[in-house]
Amino acid sequence: MTWLSDVLRATEIIRRGGFKVITHGGIAHADDTIAAALLYRHGAIAVYRLNSLEEVLRVDGEAILADIGDAFRDALPERYVVLDHHGVSDPSEEPSSVVQVALAVGARVTPLVSTLVHFVDLFDRYGPRAKRWSGPYGSSLNIGVARYFSDSTPHGAAGDVKFLELVANAVYSKLDVDLPAFREAFALVEKLPLAGLAESFPRTFTVLRLMLSAARDAISASTSREALETGFGVDFGCYAVLAVPELEPYALRGLERHFAEARRAAEAASAGRYALVRGNGITAITIDDYIAPGPLWNALQDLGVISAEPVFVVVRDKRNPGAYALWRPDRFADVIDFRKLQGSEVLYKHPSGFFAVMRAESAEAAARAALSRLTQA
Repeated sequence: MTWLSDVLRATEIIRRGGFKVITHGGIAHADDTIAAALLYRHGAIAVYRLNSLEEVLRVDGEAILADIGDAFRDALPERYVVLDHHGVSDPSEEPSSVVQVALAVGARVTPLVSTLVHFVDLFDRYGPRAKRWSGPYGSSLNIGVARYFSDSTPHGAAGDVKFLELVANAVYSKLDVDLPAFREAFALVEKLPLAGLAESFPRTFTVLRLMLSAARDAISASTSREALETGFGVDFGCYAVLAVPELEPYALRGLERHFAEARRAAEAASAGRYALVRGNGITAITIDDYIAPGPLWNALQDLGVISAEPVFVVVRDKRNPGAYALWRPDRFADVIDFRKLQGSEVLYKHPSGFFAVMRAESAEAAARAALSRLTQA
């Protein structure tokens, strides 16, 4: 069965109404946030953020799974339909959940919104390297919008459906603005009191610095060398806070929580709360706590701890007890590909190879197991 067949099945469920929506818990991204909002707009009576098959099976009635489910779709009864893209070996094989859901609900949006959603899809599937093709578009205020969804419902039934209604309103907005006008959206970032940390940890807070720069000139900031390296640019979140001003406080709260993680990473790096595990030309940075891996890697670069050697980060996984998340910077894609990891302890591998989750006794044990497999001849 192809993903288009799943979309058609979802369309039938949506037509009948009274269905439930299930997306994954833990860290949300723009694709699943917008997907949940669209499905709620089109008749869902509840939205859940769950992670396991057992939890999903406890949801009664018809349900649409968005951005989750490929791992256990064969165990699901007919009353469920899965709109997920994580079961493919190549990210080009299927669009992300936001595109699949938009097709299922028959969303008709403006060219600008269509463009912004298109880049939500590409960034979700290909990561920051999508910036090579996106010009001024990228990821920025999407971080705040998705993070609010994460933190308002880390697990279980979503209570703040008003937020989902506002996101859906932004999708269907007819507001038409030129790209330079997006500087007005970035102005909200000036309310974040993090200027001192941004000076001390310039790499760790690169996105914050770019946002502050974009509040003056969105196009220059979004097309800079740093923007290319980080994937920064104008995104759906920028459009959402302009089109639906009521979304601004939600995005701001999400950004506050996002940058709080960067602060935690800077503090952990400064305190030396990490270990380095070296393999055959690859180094793993490990920490037995959940610290956002990207900010931790950047903080260690700010402190001059790590060199240009290929590196990946291992931290405690937020979704799975007793498991660890492995993340590598996009620049090391040719050397570190977590799709090579095999074994029953490997719980998840992203189709593009930049991220994986595996069970282990510790972060260091997970790192050593991964290194042994990545560096095998």
